[in-house]
Amino acid sequence: MKAHKLDVNVAEDRRIAFTLPEDFPPGPAEVIVLAVTAVPPTERRRVRVLGSLASAAPPPLDVDPIADALTEIRGARNPG
Repeated sequence: MKAHKLDVNVAEDRRIAFTLPEDFPPGPAEVIVLAVTAVPPTERRRVRVLGSLASAAPPPLDVDPIADALTEIRGARNPG
């Protein structure tokens, strides 16, 4: 299976046109169209946490930054 992601603009008449790269094999294919919608708040939060972990220096082996981030998120969701 080969996949190729393209960002396109859907015209007012609901038509799209695109050309696949040369290395895409000819023959039968399945086309899936996903509409971009607003990102739910939980998704934004997940991106922010992962982004902050990715930009940090690697943690010491005895530290689990994912567990720490999850604890912080749980505390923000359930204050008190």
